[in-house]
Amino acid sequence: MKHETSMTIAERSAFINDCQLADCTHSMIEHVSAMDDPVPGLQDEPSQGAVVAGNLLAFAEGVSRQNKEDVMDTFLFATLSANKDFNPETQSREWYEHFNRVLATMGWLSTNWRYSRYYSTHRRFSMEQAGLEIISSAIAAAALPGPASIAMLKVASDAVAVLKAQDKPLRLFERQTKTHRGANFRIGACAESNDGTVSMAMGAVNFATSSAVTNVLFWEWNSAEVRAFRGENHLVFNTRVYARLRERIQQRLSKSASAAIEEFDI
Repeated sequence: MKHETSMTIAERSAFINDCQLADCTHSMIEHVSAMDDPVPGLQDEPSQGAVVAGNLLAFAEGVSRQNKEDVMDTFLFATLSANKDFNPETQSREWYEHFNRVLATMGWLSTNWRYSRYYSTHRRFSMEQAGLEIISSAIAAAALPGPASIAMLKVASDAVAVLKAQDKPLRLFERQTKTHRGANFRIGACAESNDGTVSMAMGAVNFATSSAVTNVLFWEWNSAEVRAFRGENHLVFNTRVYARLRERIQQRLSKSASAAIEEFDI
């Protein structure tokens, strides 16, 4: 297959058509947005969070409604496609390779993907702390302007903190991230610059433990009890490419989007 950046729209569409998507379970909650009839393209959107399958996405103030919807749809599509082809518990590296490839085909340019073992510097830690530490590293590696970096890290931290008290989004996140003896999730912070450039800093965590996982983010673990991997990335969204793929992605997602997305205000 061609490198994703050199693919034509027809080749991207063919790839999307060939992707098989995992089903969302019937036990999942329905999509309930905290927004009241948002207007597509609105530029003064407030900060907002969303659980999108196994992704917790945080949108900084100013990301347009259309871009929010496109970001959520692309991350959902990539997640469902990776879930269909690979088991994140036993094939985590392959899972992420496929996840990133699908994102790239839809218009996301990855500038700094890294995946390696995660070692906490603390004897006891939570996955909340690990996720925020990794996304902080991803933001730093992206070398964004100071105000943008601060805004992205703050909105990610705020989304995690607010999620703890959001019953429906938190239940969806738990259902979509737990594996048999561990979990696989991503925390992403999305911002839109004054010129309309959409960028995402992402921290990924995959961990396994011999204990039953009852709370993915907020349970405190002994570092000797878990084996964890970390991924970090900075991505830039080619919205012009995706605009030509949007209708097909939405058709492929069908009811999956409403079953696997929960938005909430930050």
